Amino acid sequence: MSVACVQDIYKCDTCKSASDEHGRNCRHGILFPLLLLMGNCKKCMNYEFDAEKVKLQLQKRENGPTSHSEKDLEGLKTVKHE
Repeated sequence: MSVACVQDIYKCDTCKSASDEHGRNCRHGILFPLLLLMGNCKKCMNYEFDAEKVKLQLQKRENGPTSHSEKDLEGLKTVKHE
């Protein structure tokens, strides 16, 4: 069994209308992808490919899952409770 997100079906992660590289917050309305799904649409009529978002996604994959600086890791130190 596979699971598909609405953003995966309509390729929101590579669309110019999405506010970030994850496909969130469509400028046509936050529930617009859900409306497409309810209307049984095969593809989004407002989809425009954004090469910059794809480059950003590829850079994040190359850098690994997470890259923390020493400053970020300072806040993650274990605190001992007495």
